[in-house]
Amino acid sequence: MTDSISPPSSILVDVELPSPDRFPASLIEVLSPLRVVILGWFSVPEQTSPAQARDQFGAEAQDTLDAVARRFEDVGAEVTTRLVFTGEKFDTLTRISVEEDCDAVLIPGEIEHLRRVLVPLRGLENAHQIAPFVADLCRDATATVTLLHIVEEGETEADSRADVLRPAANRMRDHGLDTGLLELEAMAADDPADAIVDRAEAYDLVVLGETEPSVQEILFGTVPERIVTSADVPVIVVRHEDEAIEAAEQTMQAGSS
Repeated sequence: MTDSISPPSSILVDVELPSPDRFPASLIEVLSPLRVVILGWFSVPEQTSPAQARDQFGAEAQDTLDAVARRFEDVGAEVTTRLVFTGEKFDTLTRISVEEDCDAVLIPGEIEHLRRVLVPLRGLENAHQIAPFVADLCRDATATVTLLHIVEEGETEADSRADVLRPAANRMRDHGLDTGLLELEAMAADDPADAIVDRAEAYDLVVLGETEPSVQEILFGTVPERIVTSADVPVIVVRHEDEAIEAAEQTMQAGSS
């Protein structure tokens, strides 16, 4: 009897049509161990229905999306494409990430080589979701992975290492990551968000997760935006499990009604 092979972690990559930004070849290579869900979204003006836009631009948009997908396929990535005509980008990204069961969402940035990855952890719940994704992403890489925990009130750096960082490192090891690549860092900071943004400038890629049930904050929170703006590096945001996503969507709908 052979052991079943777990499917790779998955990531949502959004592409704005009809003229998508060109992804750096190095970023495509970094994502190659994952299942990549490429969402091609065509912005529909208010006076035009999605059906009308699809009829008029669908064939051309699909050709463009297929060309983007081939770049990922050429480096060995498993690729799924979705083409959507919409006037609601954020809602569409959230919906497709859930429908395709994506583990994470990419916020693109510049990258030349993957040498150092920063993984801020808020706690063990955070680590449980991030660990398998980081292990899949970095399994065949030689990049060092820094697990960073900002010491909370009433907590010491020793507590942080014992209660968060070492268990997180062990979990990543259990998922196949070479622990020789791991660096553990605990630090105190008046503003955790500022500390993460500042530290990100020394890294090639940042992998974040959230523990608060807010879809908007998970995918488009201020910390990822600030990292991309100030450090100009890609950010990967690991999603909640589906139960938390559903609770967040219900909260958002209730607040907008």
